[in-house]
Amino acid sequence: MKTFKIFLVVFTILLLAAGIYFIEFFYPIKGEYEFLVSRKVPASVVAKSLEKEGFIRNAYSFLILSRITGWDKKIKAGKYKLSRPLPTFRLLYAMVYNGLYVLENPVTVKEGETIADIAKTLATIEVDTAEFLRLTRDPSFFEYLKKYFPRLDARITLEGYLYPETYMFYWAEDPRQVIFKMVSQLFAVIPDSFYDRMKELKFTLNKTLILASIIEKEAQVDFERPLISAVFHNRLRLRRPLESNVTLEYYLRERRAWLKGSETRLDTPYNTYKYTGLPPTPICSPSIKSITAALYPAKVNYLYFVAKGDGTHYFSRTFAEHRLYTMKVRSLYKQKVQNSQSQ
Repeated sequence: MKTFKIFLVVFTILLLAAGIYFIEFFYPIKGEYEFLVSRKVPASVVAKSLEKEGFIRNAYSFLILSRITGWDKKIKAGKYKLSRPLPTFRLLYAMVYNGLYVLENPVTVKEGETIADIAKTLATIEVDTAEFLRLTRDPSFFEYLKKYFPRLDARITLEGYLYPETYMFYWAEDPRQVIFKMVSQLFAVIPDSFYDRMKELKFTLNKTLILASIIEKEAQVDFERPLISAVFHNRLRLRRPLESNVTLEYYLRERRAWLKGSETRLDTPYNTYKYTGLPPTPICSPSIKSITAALYPAKVNYLYFVAKGDGTHYFSRTFAEHRLYTMKVRSLYKQKVQNSQSQ
């Protein structure tokens, strides 16, 4: 009799396990309807929403089951694509463990965007941006990344290492995974030959990305990238300040048509009017086009350039020539402002 009871208990457990297995792996769950679970939303709210939208028949059953299993605190945020209605256990299990029915979301990091810009974009899919920003300044996280990317050369920040591309991320994806994918893409697009070129120039990867990021912010048309690079290379060689507006704009966090004289005297390492050499970090995410230009500048002896206002620049070899171009551009700019005000 005792043996029979044991058999009955074991049989019942196996039957239940088989039922759960069938429901989990054979019952169709993926469908045509989207359901969003936001970050830090309690299981009770998720249950009510699922019932309201017809994915489950009873919110109370879902909530009780989630508490019995201890899964009420483990439901993953995300966009799910589901059918209606669904077995309660299967749906709960999917939201806690397998994530097979979570939709990915396209997220575009544009060329020339900063980490702050990227954080704003990630906020639209509920990535924990506070943690994202913290990790991009965390030396211990840099060391973790170096295990996978030994050439990583970040010191202060991961600015410049988050490659501009369109990615597919899950809703509220782990910031570590987000950063890992972006850094991975950077190393995927840089060919091995570029590292040999860096050695020829006595550049590190960090130095390359710093210069590339400045080129990215200065250049608006592709054919000018090597020319702008040449100006900076020539100035670095002569140990002259780069005198780049965009490095100061990064510090000021504001794009300007013209910098004030007082701003060009600010005491910051990003003031390339005051200090020679490169600033301490990249100032944005550069494209492979700008990285290429940083390593392969045009063979010209320009030392100056000034924006025309149409996306291109005047390049010059002497300060006298540069001054004439600057006066011309400023005159055209003032005229344009006056015309817009009179309209």
